[in-house]
Amino acid sequence: MEAHETPHTTVEPRRPAMPQHRRPRMKALPLSLVALLVTALIVLATMLLLRGQATGKTTLPPVGTPAAVSKSQLKALAEQSKQPIYWAGSKPGAYELTRTTDGRIYIRYLPSADKVGDRTPDYLTVGTYPAKQAFSAIQRAAARQGAVSANIDRGGLLVFNNSTPKSVYFSYPKSGYQVEVYDPSPLQARTLVLGGMITPIK
Repeated sequence: MEAHETPHTTVEPRRPAMPQHRRPRMKALPLSLVALLVTALIVLATMLLLRGQATGKTTLPPVGTPAAVSKSQLKALAEQSKQPIYWAGSKPGAYELTRTTDGRIYIRYLPSADKVGDRTPDYLTVGTYPAKQAFSAIQRAAARQGAVSANIDRGGLLVFNNSTPKSVYFSYPKSGYQVEVYDPSPLQARTLVLGGMITPIK
């Protein structure tokens, strides 16, 4: 190499600027993704809302507070319960539901919703009570002085006492619950049970 010659240096070639008309459009893709995500979130929220409404869990009144409920709410409660919940079937007027902290459930039949909370004992009421020895307790009650008892379907036993004839109780062998039927008319209370008209909500 001659002294006056300068060594060649390697230079990275400059990348030519991309023509304006060939630059990719970057805005369309993010906007379509946002629209897709928003749509997915709306669908998911709708599904969760419908699922919550279907179960009925959010529509039941709190424990300890008498409240007017619909037939669909009673069915939702029965679906959630681990034991049967008894009632006297569909009737005109209003249904009052009361649940207690120890698991008792009362369904009272009122002429209208404005009677909810009325303390007068003038209305048909069906109570379902959890109890470990429910049938044995009914048998003991049947042996007390003044008690009147009768066999019912499925081996069950009905009992009421002449001192409190408006309340009729019944249970079944190996059952974990008792049912009380109260009516201002003692005859009506007995007729409902003996006639098989007090049944689990389905």
